[in-house]
Amino acid sequence: MVEPVKKEPAEDRELRDCPKTDPTPARDLEPAPARDIEPAPARDIEKEEAQRAQLGEQLKTVDGWMENLHDPERGGVGKAFLRATEHILRSEDLDFQMKPSAGYHSFIYPPKPEQDSFSNYVLYGIEALENAARLMGARTHEFVHALQYQSAAALHADPFNDATHIIVSPYDYVLRKERLEQDAYVKGAWLCSLAVGDAPEIVKAMQGSPLPIDTFQKIRSESASLQDAFEAAARACRNLLGVWAKDAEKSVIADEWHERALEEYDLLLKYRFENLQEGEALTLVLLEGPDILEIGASFGPNTFGADAENPALTEIENLSPANAKKLAEIEKKYGIAPRAELPTVDDALAAASTTRAAFIDASRNHKGAPAKPVATVDAPKAANDTTAPARQQNTGPRPPAF
Repeated sequence: MVEPVKKEPAEDRELRDCPKTDPTPARDLEPAPARDIEPAPARDIEKEEAQRAQLGEQLKTVDGWMENLHDPERGGVGKAFLRATEHILRSEDLDFQMKPSAGYHSFIYPPKPEQDSFSNYVLYGIEALENAARLMGARTHEFVHALQYQSAAALHADPFNDATHIIVSPYDYVLRKERLEQDAYVKGAWLCSLAVGDAPEIVKAMQGSPLPIDTFQKIRSESASLQDAFEAAARACRNLLGVWAKDAEKSVIADEWHERALEEYDLLLKYRFENLQEGEALTLVLLEGPDILEIGASFGPNTFGADAENPALTEIENLSPANAKKLAEIEKKYGIAPRAELPTVDDALAAASTTRAAFIDASRNHKGAPAKPVATVDAPKAANDTTAPARQQNTGPRPPAF
């Protein structure tokens, strides 16, 4: 598996790091008075290196557990998972300020000159180092996300993706957020459930997940097949009730996924429209059943079944009144046509004379535009210049207890 590597110098905050009460990026805020600015904590290099060494040792333990995973229906799934994920990530590393256990990072928008826009790496928070069992729960979840992005064209039709002007609609961005999290939680619970013999502590370590191991085991025991268990578990994991933000009221985890998806989409679409060059336009698309099945085909049985015509694949089961209102506001703000009138992903790719595979390949290999020559005299910056800072998207954060 990919060895942990040192992270490059800290980049800008992620979009998710902007306060929910004020989603304006930090660069657009008035500077705070000096007395309100807290100095950055001093780095303890020796401690960081020790924690990286700890991560490396725990990853070896996790790999050992993975090697032994055997499913009664599917055989040696652990070795298959290790093979599937062996070369797909750019890196794994620690983020010493990260609060969640882990996060998969997909795109950087906009990329710096000649920088890969498909960042494709996993970061772990210090919380993931509590024990190897906790790390395995975080790692399997994020690695499933990485696998999803290898073969699902719908995940590259993304407002964060500088490589394309084909972008899913706000409804479909929320929809696919739910589907990719369902798939990752189901596959993670399945794989971790097979490690209980070697690591019985993993049951407790994953108790705070939207799909705890014992819950998955119960669902599987009541299902006719692993496929049936996956489909039932996908429905169950979206409905976990909990408090997902400080001082918030209890809500199902899917409401949290939806809320974060809408915040991301609203902020990034603003930048995408403002950064369009003359003659360019965004193409908003809707998702169909095959798009969802591509997400569910990340590893093992397809979480969402095999019926691409199933209307439930492209329907959000329940959108809270607050999130439904936010969705309508976004559609109105950007003049987005009714969803039924939007082209499909295949329609947009055909119009661009490309295929799903070529679309994903171009996205993976896209780099930021070359740096412009430095002017001898700096031109005054326009007052309304809102070029987006470099930020990273990730599919987390995980709920605090996982």
